[in-house]
Amino acid sequence: MSDWSFVLRLNQPLTPEQADAFDHCDAFADGSVSYTLGPEDPAPYAHHPNPAALSELSCDVEAPTLLDAVAQVARDIRLIPGLRAVGVRYDDTVTLRSIGDTVPETPRELAVADQVLRLAHELESLDVAPGTLRALGLPTGTP
Repeated sequence: MSDWSFVLRLNQPLTPEQADAFDHCDAFADGSVSYTLGPEDPAPYAHHPNPAALSELSCDVEAPTLLDAVAQVARDIRLIPGLRAVGVRYDDTVTLRSIGDTVPETPRELAVADQVLRLAHELESLDVAPGTLRALGLPTGTP
């Protein structure tokens, strides 16, 4: 198995209660997934955390493929009430030796995972009939 590093985007920043549930969840006990929790009242602080970073999980997951790693964390995050994955980003650190060196593209399986997570997020907010989902070739969760 390989180690895969990526950033999973969440539907919202973690609340203190969700962070506590995350910290006590067996699925995240190995430390391969981490979050940033901002202060409850950021006003008194000179530096404010990036709001986008508060809705992201940094992931270093062992799995057979990158897609398997993303799917595992997206599934496990649903164990925390109110949280779900809505996208994924690949932050492959690249050092360019000289101008003109090729920058690697986002792996295709990660681009697909990001699109699927975004679609699932949008479909959850709509009232789509199971027949329509089936007609689109999407799972309905019902037989």
